[in-house]
Amino acid sequence: MKASESVERYDSEVRLYTNYAIKNIKKVCKDFGPRPVGSEAEKNAQLHMKKELESSCDTVTREEYKCSDKAFMAWVPLGAVLILFSIVMFTLGIPVASLAASLVTLFIILAEFIFYKPVLDVFFPKKTSGNVIGVRKASGETKKRIIIAGHTDSAFEWTYTYHGGHNAVLTIILTAVIAILLGIGGSIYALIADVQGIVWTGDNLAMKIIAVVTYVTVPVICAAIVFTNYKRPVMGANDDLSGCFISAAVVKFLAANDIRFENTEVVAAMVGGEEAGLRGTKAYMKAHAQEFKDDKNVETIFVAFDTIREHEFMAIYDKDMTGVVKNDKRVAKLLQDAAKEVGYDVPIKAIELGSTDAAAASQAGIPAASFTAMDPAPARYYHTRLDTEDNLDPKTLEIGLKIALETVFDFDEKGI
Repeated sequence: MKASESVERYDSEVRLYTNYAIKNIKKVCKDFGPRPVGSEAEKNAQLHMKKELESSCDTVTREEYKCSDKAFMAWVPLGAVLILFSIVMFTLGIPVASLAASLVTLFIILAEFIFYKPVLDVFFPKKTSGNVIGVRKASGETKKRIIIAGHTDSAFEWTYTYHGGHNAVLTIILTAVIAILLGIGGSIYALIADVQGIVWTGDNLAMKIIAVVTYVTVPVICAAIVFTNYKRPVMGANDDLSGCFISAAVVKFLAANDIRFENTEVVAAMVGGEEAGLRGTKAYMKAHAQEFKDDKNVETIFVAFDTIREHEFMAIYDKDMTGVVKNDKRVAKLLQDAAKEVGYDVPIKAIELGSTDAAAASQAGIPAASFTAMDPAPARYYHTRLDTEDNLDPKTLEIGLKIALETVFDFDEKGI
């Protein structure tokens, strides 16, 4: 049975629970405000979400874990300082130090941003966050489990997404890449050519050109130091209260219409710490992934809904974490088929930069994929003060909820 066939006046019911999602997004924004991971505001928002799930789920828990709120994005200012140090060492004719700084910068960027490894967390204090997990059990023997997830935390503002948008962010990224490559390449060349100490005074034209070009990057690298404004956490109405309350709306719809699948368990997961490097889902998977995998009689999948704002940019991701993590093509196809039933041909693609919570589930061995509806440029509201409750799009939220419901019903009927 399709979700659209499950109740009379289906469109009206979906609209009712779309309004439920919008109402709760606005309430969280008004009552609790911005929610950096581990903040009191995030905790209070999670307690509200937990209470909301209690009437529609059989069990609701809040599982705590610890992580840093600032370590993940610290690679940007730290990398900028290391690049500047590399440039100074290079022009002073100390290529060994320049090369070391460039390689450390590259390592930090790859570890934190490309592979989401918490290499910097050890240098930062930890805070307590949590994951709110609501379970609507099957009426009979559980043979399938679908986890619909959104993240509760909101980001610190990205200065240049707000002041300049796509072009400003792209300029900083490309300049940093050029500076790192020049730092590595120029330092290696200097070591091989043994031109230490004569970068400016000698006759080596190539060294002079490299030095001048790296100095041209300095203003942009300096600007990158304040890429993240830690004094201004954003509201995160779309990113990702939209995903949280689509997840809640799914189980609310099932409960209100007395729908309980015979063999499929539906889990609403509101996870913390996505903006801190997927820390919440990593903690959830650390606690439960082996249990899911050991129970071979229960097919478990994880679907992340993240930033449901612009239906014209809807996408399903089977390659995550800047393309280095493979999500499950079957789960992606399940989402795509559900979208077609709603009337939309949504492409399956790879995330160009960044990640979703689905990547952490995939890394833990749980079949996963993610659904987003945001301009990947990125949109100007992304990680800025513009991501408020006044910037929601009811039509896109309704489409997202319909796709989530069809995904759940399709999974119950045929699995992956």
